[in-house]
Amino acid sequence: MQSADRIVEVYSGAAAVLVPCASRKRLQPDRNASAVSLHRSDQTDLETAWLQQLRKLPVACEATELYGGRGFQLARQASTIADAPLYIVSAGLGLVAAERPVPTYGLTVSGRGPESIAARVNGRFDAVSWWHAVNKGPYSTPLASIFKRNASQPVVIALSQPYARMLASSLDALTDADVARLRVIGVNLDTVLSSRFAPSLLPYDERLEAIMPGTRADFPQRALLHFASEGLAICPGADASTHSGWVQSALAGRRAPARRQRPRLSDDDILALIKRHLPTMTGIGRLLRVLRNQEGVACEQARFSRLYRAAIEERTAA
Repeated sequence: MQSADRIVEVYSGAAAVLVPCASRKRLQPDRNASAVSLHRSDQTDLETAWLQQLRKLPVACEATELYGGRGFQLARQASTIADAPLYIVSAGLGLVAAERPVPTYGLTVSGRGPESIAARVNGRFDAVSWWHAVNKGPYSTPLASIFKRNASQPVVIALSQPYARMLASSLDALTDADVARLRVIGVNLDTVLSSRFAPSLLPYDERLEAIMPGTRADFPQRALLHFASEGLAICPGADASTHSGWVQSALAGRRAPARRQRPRLSDDDILALIKRHLPTMTGIGRLLRVLRNQEGVACEQARFSRLYRAAIEERTAA
């Protein structure tokens, strides 16, 4: 398998697929639907204020239609291949079923900028406490309920470290039987999750680049797609140990290509580059590729999206 585009067959193999939400949204939220609308205060007050705000926001679309970006599209494809319902781990909405109608919003527990809820908290931000709060919101599904269906099939979770850290306590509350059904995918998640989940962690690493290349940001989703399209099909009904062994075999003999080292620039420097190219080119994805491939500069997609929007707003106001 060389790319996601060549995966066309559909296999039945998972009870559910869980992935983080994407910072890139197809519908941009109003200011009152973003973290920046909340007054800086203690976290408990912010949790209450955000839940109150959520209940006032109008529904915009189904959750699966809200998020953009390559990583989320790979996750959608993986859930289809696994013939499994997709759930979205959202810092703003909780654990959301893909078909659930939701409002558009702007809130994240990772990164900085106007959508960062951590930036609004007086003192230390507690991601676990925040997650417990948003799971009481009007759009969230209890995690334990997902394990009540298709008990013979695994529940596959692809996570970044910030989202794994946010879910850690909820995952710890699962029964031993539920934990045995988990297949967890991500980078260095053993440093975030307890040793209880060691058997559930699928051993994907940078050698995945030789099979399905992409960015560091979409690594969990690429690994998820690889596992859904091949691992679940080749080892249907297998336990976590067998699935881990299959991943090790799939990566054996592969070699990760050397990554080009790109310098990191300040926000002001990246803004200047965006403005330089805007007269002849628009679009977040196209400009980000120019930044990385032509300018040779490193920039995470979420950060670039924020700076791109700032450049567009400044250009419109001029």
